[in-house]
Amino acid sequence: MTRFRILTVAALQTIALGWMIIDRQMMLDSNQVVTLKVVPIDPRDLFRGDYVVLNYDISRLDLSKLAGTDAVAPGNNVFVRLEKSESTWTAVALSLVHEQPSDTGMSLKAQILSMDAPDAEGSRFVTLTYGIESYFVPQGTGLAIEDAARRGTITIDVAVDTQGRAAIKAVRQDGKPVHVEGVL
Repeated sequence: MTRFRILTVAALQTIALGWMIIDRQMMLDSNQVVTLKVVPIDPRDLFRGDYVVLNYDISRLDLSKLAGTDAVAPGNNVFVRLEKSESTWTAVALSLVHEQPSDTGMSLKAQILSMDAPDAEGSRFVTLTYGIESYFVPQGTGLAIEDAARRGTITIDVAVDTQGRAAIKAVRQDGKPVHVEGVL
């Protein structure tokens, strides 16, 4: 009986780990990819190696400039509607409801971290997190990516699944991939 329990637990753990890997790969294999402008914050961690903390143009949004904004509060899960603008994607709407991808745009799932009080002009800014705010890079390359981002030459390709979840698919410098997850 004890042997059966141990085998059952081991099998369940193997299945759970396998599902996590498959789920991540399915997201990276998505045909829906958006390119976002980034501004990195910090490229190194003594315990985990080089990584970049990424801040996107769509991480801080003015609610007064977005369509379809519902009553939202910090901690809410929301969906940011993105539309392609030249080579990158920009936020055009904020909603509590996920919209399916269309020819004109797609929704990216986010969580509201904070909201500012309205300013004198009536603007109210919201700070969002998408789960794609850090990316591990090969040892010794974090500072170079940070420097390139300060020059405005770094963009990120983000795979978006049918639920609006995001995963970093590629880091690009001057439009050329420098780090790739999965297949481009």
